[in-house]
Amino acid sequence: MSIQTITTLSEFKTEIISKNGLYVIDFYADWCGPCKLMLPIYEKVSEHEEFNDKITFLKINRDENRDVVAEYGFEFPTIPRFIVFKVSTGKLTILEDMGGTQSKTSLIEKISKYTDTKTPTIETSVIKDSRPRLAIIGSGPAGLTAAIYASRADLDVTVYMGLMPGGQLTTTTEIENFPGAWDKETKEGKMGPDLMDNIKLQAEHFGAKMEIETVNTLKQAVDSKKPQFTLEISNGKIEIFDAVIIASGATARYLGLEGEERYVGKGYHSCATCDGFFYRNKTIAVVGGGDTAMEEANFLTKFATKLYLIHRRDEFRASKVMLERTRSNPKIEFITNAAISKLVGEKKVTSIIIDDTRSSETGDLQNPDLQKLDKNQYELVLDGVFVAIGHDPATEFIGNLLDKDANGYLIPQSRLPAEAQTSHFNMATKIPGIFIAGDVEDSLYRQAITAAGDGCRAAMECEKWLEESHK
Repeated sequence: MSIQTITTLSEFKTEIISKNGLYVIDFYADWCGPCKLMLPIYEKVSEHEEFNDKITFLKINRDENRDVVAEYGFEFPTIPRFIVFKVSTGKLTILEDMGGTQSKTSLIEKISKYTDTKTPTIETSVIKDSRPRLAIIGSGPAGLTAAIYASRADLDVTVYMGLMPGGQLTTTTEIENFPGAWDKETKEGKMGPDLMDNIKLQAEHFGAKMEIETVNTLKQAVDSKKPQFTLEISNGKIEIFDAVIIASGATARYLGLEGEERYVGKGYHSCATCDGFFYRNKTIAVVGGGDTAMEEANFLTKFATKLYLIHRRDEFRASKVMLERTRSNPKIEFITNAAISKLVGEKKVTSIIIDDTRSSETGDLQNPDLQKLDKNQYELVLDGVFVAIGHDPATEFIGNLLDKDANGYLIPQSRLPAEAQTSHFNMATKIPGIFIAGDVEDSLYRQAITAAGDGCRAAMECEKWLEESHK
């Protein structure tokens, strides 16, 4: 069964509301990486033979059809979002919000409740796979590269892709600094979601299994002669593996503004190295007050004509030398005691609304480029905003099982003093059989290529460790 794309409120009323029936709808956006990765799964679900003539499958671009969302009461904190509803005598009733990224099996099981079909069973082989089982937690460049290497080494690999399949690169537009992600004809880089989808397909080609689930907890298994690990998965299953590679990454902190997700990659960024090139001869802003903000601001002036450094106080956490270097840069203007309250633009950021953070009701931000709006609010016209207020490593599921540094990043053996190391494997942890890779341990470079290199090293070391420990 093909998926019907709805493009207007009028079409939704004509094609859907005027007819009775059961429907499943996929709310997506063009900029959303997980939406692109979920589309082929949604297509396979729509083709499930038990749903023929019983359910109509729809797609709606959330950003372009906000009137549909508003009029019929659809709500969703994240996208993609899959919702089951029925229409009877012109009335729409939402039956279930099935959530966002998930597996094909999970979607089929949830939809099956609303038809006469039985929940499909998954056939399992009667022949036990004797290969060592490896769980890879995370599906960014580190996790998927590890999956390629480990699968080619004939390990039984399962990748838990998490809530953002493909990782942070799925929020990036054009990528020009990943080797090979470049078109020799157009001289253009590859789009972030497309690159990650290709790497995923490559890992699957060599046998890696992809699960669009999160890992809730990771524990050492008990009563086992060999090292084993127990994973509690978000679908309720408990799985046991012989080794684990943690590549769960880190999440860039954004400003938390209403509707900011629609601008990510479209004038709103968190990585100067990744996206600075696209702002040659443009006017941009950097938000932050630490060394990272200063470093990214100076780097971005290689491209930008003018840069505003926006900080909510007039004091900075940055080191004295970094602050002085930034203040002496002729392309950089400081706007202090200021906070961005809104991003403005139809398809991309074209200006920002800035609030004076001091108690004054009249506002007193001194910059001739600021257009005063009302009381303590101003508008600043620019081409892009880079947020440099830190990252949060995704390590909640680990608890206190592994060592972390002061900022919560996991610590591989290679970062320990020689006398403190307990393993000769660089990407190993203090627990034999658990390896780490990518942004979950790297707070310095945070690049796709360095994460991929980590994934390669972790997989090769994991394979060697399994040979040594599971003889």
